[in-house]
Amino acid sequence: MKRWLATLVVFALCSAVVRADVTIVQTTTVEGGMAAMAPGGIPTPTITVRVKGMRSRTELEAGSVMSVITIADLLAKQIIVLRPDQKTATMVIAPPAPAPPTGPPAAPSPTVAVDGSVKPTGKSQAIDGIKCDEYTFTTTMDFSAFTGGQMPPEAAAMMQGMKMVMAGSMWVSKDVPGAAEYLAYQKAVASSDMAAAAAGAAGLKIPGMDKMAKAMSGVEGLAYLTEMTMTIEGTGEVAEMMKQMGPMKMTMRTTSVKADALSDDLFKVPEGYTIIK
Repeated sequence: MKRWLATLVVFALCSAVVRADVTIVQTTTVEGGMAAMAPGGIPTPTITVRVKGMRSRTELEAGSVMSVITIADLLAKQIIVLRPDQKTATMVIAPPAPAPPTGPPAAPSPTVAVDGSVKPTGKSQAIDGIKCDEYTFTTTMDFSAFTGGQMPPEAAAMMQGMKMVMAGSMWVSKDVPGAAEYLAYQKAVASSDMAAAAAGAAGLKIPGMDKMAKAMSGVEGLAYLTEMTMTIEGTGEVAEMMKQMGPMKMTMRTTSVKADALSDDLFKVPEGYTIIK
């Protein structure tokens, strides 16, 4: 549960990429690898991002499998995860710097090291009649550093030498509503400690996440089309098993961008929801 929440927290911050009142609708397809083994395949998720000022509301719909809403407030340093099926609102607040520890040391939290880079290629093309510029990116997650009291030593040993490499391209446009505010918001996210603090509150440390956020702040525009391939590197039983499944490809495409005014009620916990802190 804690790792699932941490993933949603990071997803929320990466999805909220504009400052004006903007509504963005994206569809995602996943093919190959572990996705090919899922009975009936993986549903095509629809992601709707609504942004007003420094607040965002991200709705993830994946058929009957999942429905999650994430509200992020950068100024209040607060993230709210809504589960409509359970009518619950989980609150995550970035805490102040902790005081020096006293007493016996606490058990270490699970750790996954992340490294990545984003670079412009200088290439351009028109997608759906919209001019887009290409950026390539590479992100590596080192699972061999995955340690902590929540994982048995035997399971941690199986992760040794195992990495997930995510590489691909983003076609970014400056010619859609809200694109001019993209860079300003990304820089604000990169300079904040919300992602690290929220992930820490969820029991997961992600070294390198700040570096990746800063790299993303150099993307000037709104990601209109993203294509990414995920592969496994390393040795060991788990790594070899996942290699045999082959690479997994993810494609995210923007299908709609609107600049209509948004109500403040969209960024609040609905009535009747149970608040979990």
